[in-house]
Amino acid sequence: MSRFEVAIAGVGGQGVLLAGRLLAETGMKKYNYVTFFPNYATLMRGWPSESITILSDQEIKSALRLEVPSVILMHPQFLSEYQSRVKPGGIFFLDSTLSKEKIARNDVQTYYLPATKRATEIGSGRVANLIFLGAYLEATQALPIEAVEDGLGERSRGRGAEIWETLLPLNKKALREGAKLVRNYKD
Repeated sequence: MSRFEVAIAGVGGQGVLLAGRLLAETGMKKYNYVTFFPNYATLMRGWPSESITILSDQEIKSALRLEVPSVILMHPQFLSEYQSRVKPGGIFFLDSTLSKEKIARNDVQTYYLPATKRATEIGSGRVANLIFLGAYLEATQALPIEAVEDGLGERSRGRGAEIWETLLPLNKKALREGAKLVRNYKD
């Protein structure tokens, strides 16, 4: 049975919801059951934002999760809360560009990735979310990167297509950069 659950958290404007939704939309082609559960404050930009995405071959009883196998934390403000939400044996991703703090657990695999720094270096700090998504895909093998790249390509059709088409090469580069960071990771 294949099942992948990830909470992506940060503040509004960091692309937390976009990353979770892209994972869910792409996952619908491979998994029988997919859930995308966004959670954000009424003032979206700059306020807490979270998405939980579940990809599964079996029925999903509920999208509400206090503990998940994987957490991508894009903003260090929520470190104490989210380090307690990853299950033992799970995976925790943290942006080392924004925080030098380490998690206080040794029962999870932790990746301190310079996502914001690398995003800026490859063209825009706004693609840090896709760097994390690429890192997650490499670490878990939930979906092939190429499938998510195809999902990005599908977004370049329809409403807002011109913007997505323009950003497609950078977005794909960000996914691959995240995967590379995990492949070459040394703690």
